[in-house]
Amino acid sequence: MSECARLIENRLGGEAVEAICLCGSFAAGDETVVLETDPPIVLSDLDLVVIVTSFEDHAAWLKRRVELGSACEALMSDVRFSGHVEVGVMLAEDLRTLPARPGVYDMRERGRVLRGDSKILKLIPAYATGDITGREALILIENRVIPLIDSRHGARPGSDAEPYGFLYGIARGYTDIAAAALSLAGAYVPGYAARSSRIRAETEREKDGILSRLMRPELVDRIERWTRFKLEPSKGAAGVRMDPRVSPELWEDACRDILFFWRQAATHLFEARGDISKPLPFGALTGRGRSLWNWRNHVRAWRAFLSGVPAPRRIVHAAALGSRLLSENPLDIVREEGMRLLDHRLSHGTDVPVRGARGGFPYHGGSWESAAAELSSAWNALVFGRMNG
Repeated sequence: MSECARLIENRLGGEAVEAICLCGSFAAGDETVVLETDPPIVLSDLDLVVIVTSFEDHAAWLKRRVELGSACEALMSDVRFSGHVEVGVMLAEDLRTLPARPGVYDMRERGRVLRGDSKILKLIPAYATGDITGREALILIENRVIPLIDSRHGARPGSDAEPYGFLYGIARGYTDIAAAALSLAGAYVPGYAARSSRIRAETEREKDGILSRLMRPELVDRIERWTRFKLEPSKGAAGVRMDPRVSPELWEDACRDILFFWRQAATHLFEARGDISKPLPFGALTGRGRSLWNWRNHVRAWRAFLSGVPAPRRIVHAAALGSRLLSENPLDIVREEGMRLLDHRLSHGTDVPVRGARGGFPYHGGSWESAAAELSSAWNALVFGRMNG
């Protein structure tokens, strides 16, 4: 990690860097590394956050964060990355306005400063776990959907990394359900093992509590099983055969659990008299809880996204989107359309054509597979700055 920090500081110049921080699984010691292969396979993303000193440096290096991540990956020739080194670029004042969400809570409590101001993460507000909103819990689930859609072809033969990467994607679905459920209950705790243990304890202790109503017993079992794999990945830990014929069944089970849990959580949040044992259909719950009127942030987000699109397509996009540029955030749209596409896949399979999203963003009508590819491309561009996903 120190070599990555040194490389980043050298690239940006020492005067441009206030601090470099390690966040996520690696900071907490919860990283997922396959040790039964040679070389070991790193399944977790390695999350670094660079705090820069000026708006100019922020604007310049935000666009080059993929370059920084790739350079860090090249330093680690003794392992293979299934994920990526992800580099975030922020200003110190951004830390003070980070919202109450699980990742932010973990960043303050468990992040590590590799270089620079050792106390800089204390600028993040000291949120209580009860401050995490229901909308943030839903976003955790929505963020897991598109990576799962990307893994739809399963553990294909050819590379020894593929079965592990596929199973890791399944595991992340269940560990994020755990984080979302605890957030809804105001009982979030850092650490994958701690969250799994708390869910087991709370559902057994309080049979009519929110966690017991959200969690069927088999879902609690699956969370424990896949948490074990997340923390110590091996072919035996997942309890499944490494057979490509098993992959579609595992994938569909995970997708159905995620979509059903999301519907339960949304029904709990948005329907005062909603019975979460009989959650509302997906179509009745979409679009709720989003900020539709923060037009300045919406325009800023669209400008950043469209800046990476070739000029002719940029004009077509902007014309088709129209008023959505002011009223909706592109990432919110991509998340919602990801849920819609998954719902279509589970309800109708891949043979029924997909209706295009409004304005052709993030996908046009046609086959489910082509819509999934377009959706993935938009997600990678918005979240990781990788236009070709």
